[in-house]
Amino acid sequence: MDIMPIEDIFKFNQITGKIKEKLETYNGLIRIVTHHDPDGLTSGSIVLKTLIRLNKNAQMTILEHLSKESIEDLAKENDKMFIFCDMGSGQIELINNLGFNAIILDHHPPKVAETEIGNILQLNPHIFGANGAKEISASGVCYLIARLFGYYDLAPIAIVGAIGDMQHLPFIGLNKYILNEARKNRYLSVIKDIVYNCYNLPISKSICYSTQPYIRELSSIDKIKEIFDELKINPEKKGITAKEAENLLEYFEKFNKNDELMVDRYEINHKINDAFYLSEVLNACGRKEMTAVGIGILLGDDECIKHGEKLYIEYKEELIEELKNVKLNSMDNIEYFIGEKGKTGIIAALMVKDKPVLGFNEQSEIYKVSSRGNKELVEWGLNLSEAMAASKEFGGDGGGHNIASGAALQKNYLNEFLEKVNEIVGKQLKK
Repeated sequence: MDIMPIEDIFKFNQITGKIKEKLETYNGLIRIVTHHDPDGLTSGSIVLKTLIRLNKNAQMTILEHLSKESIEDLAKENDKMFIFCDMGSGQIELINNLGFNAIILDHHPPKVAETEIGNILQLNPHIFGANGAKEISASGVCYLIARLFGYYDLAPIAIVGAIGDMQHLPFIGLNKYILNEARKNRYLSVIKDIVYNCYNLPISKSICYSTQPYIRELSSIDKIKEIFDELKINPEKKGITAKEAENLLEYFEKFNKNDELMVDRYEINHKINDAFYLSEVLNACGRKEMTAVGIGILLGDDECIKHGEKLYIEYKEELIEELKNVKLNSMDNIEYFIGEKGKTGIIAALMVKDKPVLGFNEQSEIYKVSSRGNKELVEWGLNLSEAMAASKEFGGDGGGHNIASGAALQKNYLNEFLEKVNEIVGKQLKK
């Protein structure tokens, strides 16, 4: 096994050892607080499974956003120990000021780059010289704790979380280390295949619902069936052969997407045995506000799996319909649109070309914002975490990664916020 790719391995071993001891010696109720997206759900399930195996009492709270208000609400139950997954590093000062006994397992840039503050232990890759935006997701951070107890079988769930966080193109750094560990222990295998074979669906529906990649011309079942009739492929079969895939790729050359169609498939030790498909089902659960179903799926519950697969189809049908109708507004340095809750992030990501895209959805007196860039824009200097932090000037809060970030702001400040972000991004891309 390769040496763990961390700059300061001594400091890493110190803090993970302290977290392990804290978990082993604590005997009260432990409250897991995690995010609602695939990385957050996989993070929460890895921690939950670890605690169950350690015979600890645990409960879970799943949040869309760790706001000041939600932290203050959690502080009312300060007789517990808290484990914050996929969140907390940006709010560590407030968590400390409110006297939490906590562990933070996060991959977002930390507000305080220390492993210990007050009664809080923080494991964050940025502190050890690893990049949390592309080298490890929160589920990977949680797995680095689970493996201390010998729970190597949870590595594939960390891989699912990393895929959900778009860190698999390709896996590098700590993600690759975890992937190799899962392969070595035979909990995961990799095969080269056409992306449409990842889903446990008729091949025509796999293509129609695909957003990775998204081909607008193939978002109609009738159109896809015409193509399959021409290629003499049964559109109702689940999965296609290598020869059929070859013929399909040849036909799809006109869409210039073939480099995205052949992928590494990760088959895992789970009832939904394709990591890519599992991450998509979990995403639908989060977006449809059925996060408990997502956790049930990760715990292997058959009814939750059935329900989750139905939610996936519902979510994809709604998403494809909205993609057909989205109207982008363009400014000098950014593009934006107003969309529906639960879909703005993925739509923004699919719309990115030469400018970052912001998707807004209205919730009472505020706008929630999902902003997305791409690797090229980041290489040119884009940092959406910095841009979304501008929401603090407009009665809100925001942050995240350089390539993908979110925010909330008072609704009446929309135009001022757009002007500010446009200005910030303009400066970033001219550096």
